[in-house]
Amino acid sequence: MMLLEIFKNIVYYEVFPIPSIRNEFYLNYIEIVMKGEQKNLTVPEVAVRSSIQIFLAAKTDMKPIGFGSGCILFHRDRYFLVSVRHVTEDDTLGTYLETGIPSEEEGKPGFMLKPMGGLCYFDLYKVSNAKEIKELDDLFKAGEKMDITFAEIKENFELRQEELDFKAFKISQGHKMILDSRNIVEPSPEKTYCFFGRIRPDYSGMQLKMENTFKHSIKFHGTNKSFQLFVSPQVITDKYDYKGCSGAPIVDSDGFLVGLVSKVLVPSKVIYGFSFIECIKLLDLAIDTGMLSNEIPIAPQPIIPKEASDTDMENI
Repeated sequence: MMLLEIFKNIVYYEVFPIPSIRNEFYLNYIEIVMKGEQKNLTVPEVAVRSSIQIFLAAKTDMKPIGFGSGCILFHRDRYFLVSVRHVTEDDTLGTYLETGIPSEEEGKPGFMLKPMGGLCYFDLYKVSNAKEIKELDDLFKAGEKMDITFAEIKENFELRQEELDFKAFKISQGHKMILDSRNIVEPSPEKTYCFFGRIRPDYSGMQLKMENTFKHSIKFHGTNKSFQLFVSPQVITDKYDYKGCSGAPIVDSDGFLVGLVSKVLVPSKVIYGFSFIECIKLLDLAIDTGMLSNEIPIAPQPIIPKEASDTDMENI
């Protein structure tokens, strides 16, 4: 199949759970990725290698029915999966990472999946100014769900990067990239931004087809509390051109991290990202309060800002 857009190609694969026999640690993975493969990467390479495919699937049949992105972040000498909440919050489904490790089952040419648990969420509330408070719930006004989630990674496993050819540039085969929180910055109107994800999932029998898409030449417009507003070079007329990119790290033209893809407004040029700086504040809170010690999805935790934020953007 040929596509007119230069920054797209097609990937075909099947996905399978990692059998328990393949859950051994890959003790050299961190050293390889942190000390070797991340040297002298171009900005597109950073965007592509850092974006990890997330699948949601029923634990009974393991067929992915939910799709999004995320990344691995190194922070305070620990490693975390970071994504946006609306990708993973369906508690009836399991969350899995695409490993890029080929299936060893005969006749099943696909990639195996790594299950993830311990996801942490936050809810936003406003303090009520009511004069009479009879119940604790009266103290808070209903707020909103914060579109961010993370989980600590406590074992070492391998995430491979397949070779990709976008015509304008190529990504060599290797490993996925681990991001460093020391490379997080505020976005600037002087720079351009990009991100990578997989969109338009389509099944043909057991085979899942998805498109790789690299979004680039994006400009920063402003910030609304935890959200960053970006402007696409073209009008977004179809949300499915972006649906599946949610949770992908947004990288600036110098290779620094600014946010995670969250929402788009159709039809418009508007792309919303969740601020990486705000994410780190919540991650620090979770670390300092011991919220990340569990191995099952953690109930939403309330935080009390001066006022709740709102947005009419559409999740992707």
